[in-house]
Amino acid sequence: MAVIVQEMVRAKKAGVCFTVDPVLGNKYMFIEAIPGLGEKLVSGAASGKQYRIPLAEPGPGNILNSAAFSIDSEDGLLDARELSMIFSEAGRASQQMNVPLDLEWAIDTDGKLFWLQARPITVLDEPEIDELDTDLDMSGNVITNCNIREMLPGAVTPLSLSTSVNAIDFGMRKMIVYTGAFRSMEEVPPGSCVLSVCNHLFINLTTLYKMADGVLGASSEAVGLSLCGRLLDDIPKQAKKKVNIFLKANNGRKYFTLLMSRNKARKEIQELADNFQIQLRDDPSQLFLEIDRNLAALNHAFWLHYITSGHSGAMASALFMIIDKDSTDSEKTKSLISSVLEDIEDIESVDILRSLRKLARAILADDPSAAGFSASEILDLARNSKGGAGKAYEYFIQRHGHRAIREAELRSGSWSRNEEDLMDYLKPVLVSGGIDGQKENHYTDNAANLLGYYRGLKKSILKYMIGQARTGVKNREFSKSMCIKVLDKFKAAYSCLGNQLVLQGILPDADLIYFLQHSEIGQLIKEKHPALVRKALARRRLLARQQEFKFCDISIGKPKPAVPDISRAAVGTVLKGSPGSRGFAEGRARVVRNIEDAKMLEKGDIMIAEFTDIGWSPYYCLINALVTEVGSMLSHGVVVAREYALPLAVNVIGATVLIKTGDRVQVDGTSGTVTIKG
Repeated sequence: MAVIVQEMVRAKKAGVCFTVDPVLGNKYMFIEAIPGLGEKLVSGAASGKQYRIPLAEPGPGNILNSAAFSIDSEDGLLDARELSMIFSEAGRASQQMNVPLDLEWAIDTDGKLFWLQARPITVLDEPEIDELDTDLDMSGNVITNCNIREMLPGAVTPLSLSTSVNAIDFGMRKMIVYTGAFRSMEEVPPGSCVLSVCNHLFINLTTLYKMADGVLGASSEAVGLSLCGRLLDDIPKQAKKKVNIFLKANNGRKYFTLLMSRNKARKEIQELADNFQIQLRDDPSQLFLEIDRNLAALNHAFWLHYITSGHSGAMASALFMIIDKDSTDSEKTKSLISSVLEDIEDIESVDILRSLRKLARAILADDPSAAGFSASEILDLARNSKGGAGKAYEYFIQRHGHRAIREAELRSGSWSRNEEDLMDYLKPVLVSGGIDGQKENHYTDNAANLLGYYRGLKKSILKYMIGQARTGVKNREFSKSMCIKVLDKFKAAYSCLGNQLVLQGILPDADLIYFLQHSEIGQLIKEKHPALVRKALARRRLLARQQEFKFCDISIGKPKPAVPDISRAAVGTVLKGSPGSRGFAEGRARVVRNIEDAKMLEKGDIMIAEFTDIGWSPYYCLINALVTEVGSMLSHGVVVAREYALPLAVNVIGATVLIKTGDRVQVDGTSGTVTIKG
């Protein structure tokens, strides 16, 4: 047996070098660096400082374009000498081997450069950034990231694309087939409703518009209003297919019957969520087969969710369409409808914040200084409390432990399995004292005010529809929670499978399982081919770049990454959005793009965000108002804000760019406007 005795580089800094940029092509060399050892960088666990150096000419023997070579040597990592050294030596190696190279390097404490690894850049080793894009023709289609961006914001992992995203798409496809818009599931292939571009998710509105063509009672206006929170008047008119009126009426009957089965769907999805299990087998092959057999249950869960969600959206949209015909101001109509969707008892997402406040009060009763504790100390207190804190914590975990930020992403662990993360989210509630706001119940007065304009049959119809819309909000939030409860069993199973593959030496770390699609995991277990591991590593490194992409909320054809043509708004500017939750507030703006930004929120701030999801709930205790760039009457953020009388303006386009952290702003949730005061 050979014994290798090898001296290790005492690395002060390390990284990778692609002699041809895998994203921008052969006009640049790409260098990425990190302090110390490069292990975290090459495994994808950390992002480094990136440098793109222009090249004088394309090809394997790229040489330095000295005129364009301008490096910031004050960034505290690589200086111009080190970059020039890496650049020139990598270029010579590429020229000598006559192929573009993927290299790993390290610079020791004496400033000496060492080359650790070199291999050709291949498509297999370095997947394209749009590798997993939906391959259906989207030409002329109306595409939106509204609604779906609230459930799964940003770029998602390949495993999520092949599981939870596939299930969401399945639920939508089955609904439009069931109602007769298409004859079979084969006519509307996977990706027809929910599609991926650079791992970002979108909904194809043109596919959903087919319901308006073939189903009596459905309309493209209602689809846009339900998903985007506004009427889409600025899109090309869609060509309508002529359908026999009797067939259309029969499809309308099926659609109405489906919507009215929402209580049956609610009961069925609760039974599924409560009883569903995936047996965690010890053998990776057997565990994979167990997961594979159960994926149909995930699809079914989201189908049931879209029955309740469809009912909720249809009732709210129909209510808007009826009232808006009698109004000259659509935003006032939205405000009126928002007012009658307040004060709904036992909404799942609202109970999250209510339960967190109850838990915070119980913890503070045990120890008034708990707001200053670390997450682990708060967790110990909650777990070991013999009083109200223990019971409140147990209740929260049992009812909401399966939830999380970006909860439909397989890589996002649930609160019940990441309890210290949950305690981090609890901190702002502890800081606020866990005090419930004293909100008066205005629903009865609001409903009477809205119905006061009507008489006779129309008044009775509107009264019925208000009741249906209110029930719909509660059912929609409940069924979504149950879908995530089912999905959480898959999260546990894939996590277990990832750990098993590490123990067997098939994967270098368990996190890589999320960067393979479901079918690829089966292939890896069967073939144990290292090419799939390299592909997963490359995808993990690409995810950080994919997360940086921004897209317009509405696109015609395949969406493309876009940079909004907007700049900071002047003092006095009034930004127009839509009413979300009524009320008025003024305070200091805090732009929140991720959870780290949210941790900077202080009492009384106005939170400015692209969107909100269930994980933002604890921060509602601190803020005085909320402004989002997307949202509808049924969005999570809107539903929770209404129940806590938190002023909210939605659909404020470009808010996170036009408004800067520290600006003083006024938010009018009744009119949907935001005024920049200074």
